[in-house]
Amino acid sequence: MSQQRQKAMQRFEDRLARLEALRQEKPARWQVLHLHNALGALEEGRDDADLHLDEFDKHELEREYPELEVDHVPSVDEIRTRFSFLAGGRV
Repeated sequence: MSQQRQKAMQRFEDRLARLEALRQEKPARWQVLHLHNALGALEEGRDDADLHLDEFDKHELEREYPELEVDHVPSVDEIRTRFSFLAGGRV
């Protein structure tokens, strides 16, 4: 097994253990989704498992440090403004 795959397997195990410890609190849907995607990548032998685990970690960091706003979700008004600019008023 390659060194990269071993590291990804260990990272996966660590995050899974963390979610199992929170079982009574019911983990957030995004946590389960990122872990599920990482498992799929590991099962299929793809190299993108680390990317899914990185997404898991980014959300964890954002919870600890909200000022980071890792994945800022824009408001509907921001989306409309950007779309209007893109469409050039043709819509």
